[in-house]
Amino acid sequence: MKKRIGILTGGGDVQALNKVIASVKDTADALNIEVVGFIKGWKGVLESNYVNLSTLSIKSAIGGTILKSSRTDISKIENSCELVLNNFKKSKIKGLLVIGGEDTISNAFMIRSFPLVLISKTIDNDVGRFEYDQEFRLENIINYFTLGFPTAAEKIASFVSLREGLRTTAYSHERIIIVESMGMHTGWLALSSGMGYPDFIILPEFPLKYDSFLDKVIKKYEEQRHLIIVVAEGGKWMDGSYFYSERDEIEDFDHPRFGGSAIALKNRLKKDLARYFDTRNINSVNPSYLYRSGAPNEVDQFWAVKLGKSAVKLLADGMNEANFLAIQKDKSGFKIQNFPLSRFNSIDELHRFIDERFYDPEEFQITENGKKYLREIIREIPLDKSYGIK
Repeated sequence: MKKRIGILTGGGDVQALNKVIASVKDTADALNIEVVGFIKGWKGVLESNYVNLSTLSIKSAIGGTILKSSRTDISKIENSCELVLNNFKKSKIKGLLVIGGEDTISNAFMIRSFPLVLISKTIDNDVGRFEYDQEFRLENIINYFTLGFPTAAEKIASFVSLREGLRTTAYSHERIIIVESMGMHTGWLALSSGMGYPDFIILPEFPLKYDSFLDKVIKKYEEQRHLIIVVAEGGKWMDGSYFYSERDEIEDFDHPRFGGSAIALKNRLKKDLARYFDTRNINSVNPSYLYRSGAPNEVDQFWAVKLGKSAVKLLADGMNEANFLAIQKDKSGFKIQNFPLSRFNSIDELHRFIDERFYDPEEFQITENGKKYLREIIREIPLDKSYGIK
């Protein structure tokens, strides 16, 4: 009788998910293992709703997830652990591959005694850990990046650049354009825009010192007569309140609903800059779901395949506890390393934030260390100075 394993995708979709699923299917076929896919993530596990992967035609170059997704917090359901384990028994699976972000992976901590393999995916890039000694070393990062982040990071850098993005129209019409990025609590995607050279970047980790920011905006605009400002959706004022948020009563993990920080900042700047110059050309842009949509880039495709293979082989070899698969950097390049989930007490120990090694909160800009980190993942689009008429 074939060994049977399961797979699920949860949380926000990213471009490389179908590539992982296809890699899992192909590897399992080669090892004579049957794979079932739970529909809509942990919701499918709770409802015992699954499909045999052999029945699916998976186009791995297309983004999103053929298995669909949900945001399901199993801790809010009575006797959920017992229900989950019973459904695993009924479906006859001997292990489960969980592909998700912080919220989806957090559910695994409740059933970590079951053979689980966890793969992080999120354009927020916030599942990982910094373990630094006194020297800044990229090799000390547990899980260098999450699936989906390289593609999204490449997109935002392109969106703000002069060569390929919004700076062309900002220059031509002397606009101030405020670009919103995804990132509720961490600003990795916004920080990545630094590889396309925006003028200012605002992150959730650093409440905005507005008066200082306003002064710099005035000075910079007077110098070059156009600006690109990037703000994460979870941007905050100094009192800790968000630029914009709404309560979402049906959100399982109690996250506010974001999407409006660029508009909020635009409206405030329009009011405060009116005494200095014409503010009709202060505009906001929110690419929103475009960051996570479309096809994965080469980096995401490559690591999706490797992570899928590694996960199936781990489950095939037999495990008795949950393991977290991480992309690690060493002197020879990148590799995959698995960490027992028992090493971490909760998901909080795998939730990374940006600190001042990567971002300068006084200049509202990425640091050289931040660029050093990102150059390993995406290309830099240098600021073209050919447009220089004031």
